[in-house]
Amino acid sequence: MGSQDQNSVIHRKAQAARGGFDSRLMSPARALRLALALSADTLFDLALTVVTVEQLRIPLSDLQTALGEDGLLLLLEGDNGARGALALDPQFLAGLIEVQTTGAVRAGAARARPATRTDAAMVAPLINALLEGYDGQMAGGVEGYQPRKFEYGVMVEDTRSLSLALNAPDYELFHITADLGPGAKTGRLSLLLPVQVPAAKSDGKKVAATPPRQGIEHVAVNAPVVLDVALARVSLPLKDVWAFKPGMRVPVARESLGKTQVLGSRGHLVAEARLGQVNGWRAVCLVSSAAAPLPELEAPETIAPPEVTRPARAVPKMTVRKVADVPAAVEAAGEVHFDPYAASHGGDGGDADPMPHALSVAQDV
Repeated sequence: MGSQDQNSVIHRKAQAARGGFDSRLMSPARALRLALALSADTLFDLALTVVTVEQLRIPLSDLQTALGEDGLLLLLEGDNGARGALALDPQFLAGLIEVQTTGAVRAGAARARPATRTDAAMVAPLINALLEGYDGQMAGGVEGYQPRKFEYGVMVEDTRSLSLALNAPDYELFHITADLGPGAKTGRLSLLLPVQVPAAKSDGKKVAATPPRQGIEHVAVNAPVVLDVALARVSLPLKDVWAFKPGMRVPVARESLGKTQVLGSRGHLVAEARLGQVNGWRAVCLVSSAAAPLPELEAPETIAPPEVTRPARAVPKMTVRKVADVPAAVEAAGEVHFDPYAASHGGDGGDADPMPHALSVAQDV
């Protein structure tokens, strides 16, 4: 027992010494703490104190639970097509907007409101400074660190759209809780970065080149879009709506079949259409209208047929030799001139076609 106790004491001392040494090393949490405080002070003269930094590793499927839907969601773009995300809760966002518009952070909780693209543009300098400072802190304190070079990309409406734009399976999530101003507001900044795979050591063998990642444009144009087709709009009293039952019929004007509306996910008009069928399937034919004009398609380029030039040398004349048993009428026909180019181009002899000549000779015989 005495030996085990002695070893336990030694292990605790070694662990404490190692912990004191590790605290002097740079870590992602410490780099974010320093970079955020420095960026806020440099850009906005804002006294920002980081209270806690929580680091988690999550799969992409847990994105909505990790970030939530409140506040401002931003898509980040890095080197080699890498993408990340950043979220500001309503209090953190309100503090950054207030210090830029009024010069100070107002005390008390701010009322929650939908974030706008103006908000995103106002906080973009701080986001870029934070990400650049994070790379600088890590490069200066961690040997062999490769800068991620992330920067502000675009504002995203919700976590569903954000998950469609992200392409890595696992992410490092940093929840940063900070006090803005002298205790005026407490907000949270969440940073989502793809897990960085350590570079494999070169052993002299050739490694197959990895294909480049698709850019955000490729992801955007291939993202699924939900469209609703509204046949007609009917105004009814509320009591009639409450009386709806399965099987009831609502009268619709016949003209509605030709004025069907294609609506987006938020109820905005995308295009007008007509109802119909294609190969037994129900379909809509999009039509251009003043309310929803469709883009004009460019006419396909037509290839002109190649020009056929007449040969420089004249076609030799074809003669019909006299045969004893051929009637005199046929012999009187004399020489037949055949121009193979006259049928398609008219030639010098007019628009005559060689085929009628052949038929007329056969009739005379």
